[in-house]
Amino acid sequence: MESWKDVALRSDAFLLKKDIFIYRIQNKEYQIEVFEQQSGVCYAIGTPMNEDRMIIYGSAEVTNQTIAISQVIKKIDRDILNETIFSIGEDREDS
Repeated sequence: MESWKDVALRSDAFLLKKDIFIYRIQNKEYQIEVFEQQSGVCYAIGTPMNEDRMIIYGSAEVTNQTIAISQVIKKIDRDILNETIFSIGEDREDS
């Protein structure tokens, strides 16, 4: 088990780990921030870098970082490639 997850905290405290990734596609860059709670619950937020317009791409709360990052990348790709959304939640994967 990871040592940061074993840190004892006060009952009113909360510890969150944050990792940052850069996703490049079609000469554009997106910063993807992944947050993980001590319990293992994760979520990700992606935002464009160096763009005039701010768009926030978010994942659901899931059980690992891979799924969270994947959900955000699918949303960015869909937006960049002008793909059609066929069903609500189609970017989600089983956690």
